[in-house]
Amino acid sequence: MSLIKFNVIDEFKTYLENNVVETKKELEKISKIAGEKLRSQEKELENDKEFLSIKEKLEDKSDEKKTKKTKKQTSSNWIKYNSLNLYNGMGIKGELELYFKEIESLKIKLEKLQSAKETLDGLVSKGLKNNLNSIVYEDGGQFEIALLKNSKEVREKFKFKTEFTVPAKLEKPLFVESLLK
Repeated sequence: MSLIKFNVIDEFKTYLENNVVETKKELEKISKIAGEKLRSQEKELENDKEFLSIKEKLEDKSDEKKTKKTKKQTSSNWIKYNSLNLYNGMGIKGELELYFKEIESLKIKLEKLQSAKETLDGLVSKGLKNNLNSIVYEDGGQFEIALLKNSKEVREKFKFKTEFTVPAKLEKPLFVESLLK
C-alpha cells in the first residue's frame, strides 16, 4: 500500500513500466531458483508422491492456460500457529511450495501492472491531458488515481479595475473654476 504523487501522467506511466520490468526480473529470478532446486533434488525425490505431483503440475502448465483458473490447493502439511503458517516437515517440499506461491503472486502482480498501463494508455488516447498532476494509491496491484489541478502558480483573486464617470446635476457649482467653463 502506498500513496504516490506524480506531476504529469507520463510519470505515472513510467512508474508502471518500471514496475513491470522489475516484476519480470524478479519472476525470472525466482523461477530460475525453483527450477534449479527441482533439478538438483529430482534424483533423491524420484519416488516421493508429493514431489511427483509438483512435477506433474509443472508439466501440465500448457493445459492449465486453456482451462479456467481454479484456486490452488495448499498442502495439508502446513500448520497454522497464531499468525504464522509452519511447514510440517523438513526438506525441499515446503521450500518449493513457497517458491511456487511467490511465482503465482508475481504473475498476478505483473498482469495487474500491465492492465493498469494499458488502461492508462487508453485514457491518454481518448483525451486525458498529460500535463495533469495526479495522486495515486496502490493497494495490491489495484490503483486509484485522483487528478489534480496542474497550475503551480497561485492565482490572484479576481480584481476588476476600471474608471467610470457619472453625470451629476448640480444646482450650485462647487468651485469657481467650474463657473468659468
